[in-house]
Amino acid sequence: MKLFSAIFFSTILGLILFYFNFFGIIIAFGIIAGSLFYGISKLLSINEKLAMISKHLDIKEEKVEVTDEEIERELESFSKNGG
Repeated sequence: MKLFSAIFFSTILGLILFYFNFFGIIIAFGIIAGSLFYGISKLLSINEKLAMISKHLDIKEEKVEVTDEEIERELESFSKNGG
């Protein structure tokens, strides 16, 4: 919610500054870009936290191996069924 409100208010402030003059345009784009970078950094930190949690809980990705024959068999059955 903080991220949404930060982007919303900075965009409104940017639009107000945009209507003033050229200097306002520069400030407006700076504010909007800053809020976007803030949002991206928050999303990346969430991704890192989830990775740390999964390491701590010993959660591992399951790798599924599919052979070429299985893929061909599925494609043939799909084409026979009118897909």
